[in-house]
Amino acid sequence: MKSIAFAVAACLTAAANFGTAIAATQYATIEEAAAVTDDNVTRFERDSVIKQGEFRRFDVTVAWRDGVVRPEGAPPRKTVRYLTKCASKEMALASVALFGLGGETLKMYGIAPGGWDFETPAAGSREAEWFDKACAAPL
Repeated sequence: MKSIAFAVAACLTAAANFGTAIAATQYATIEEAAAVTDDNVTRFERDSVIKQGEFRRFDVTVAWRDGVVRPEGAPPRKTVRYLTKCASKEMALASVALFGLGGETLKMYGIAPGGWDFETPAAGSREAEWFDKACAAPL
């Protein structure tokens, strides 16, 4: 019985330490946390598009294309939230949530209301594609 209890305790400790290693990943800025690379896959979350005052808000889920290319300590998944001004064709980063292997929230980054930097997404970019989907979505 002691060996089973020890094995369970060892597994729990290892899992806790692994979660701490992932949680230790720190980004200097919210923009760094929101960065999407060619090693990532993204999913525009259609169900997340809502009207929020004068803006439309939407989420994009970002994950690693392959677990082998995920840097050590990097979170396996994140959700990036954007705001859009469809009339002026501008969008801004609003928040980033980082998630662990078990789906637990590791860290959240956010920009205070009114502090957003709205810019027009570059033509042909993935951001422009997300912008178009968000502004075309029925509310």
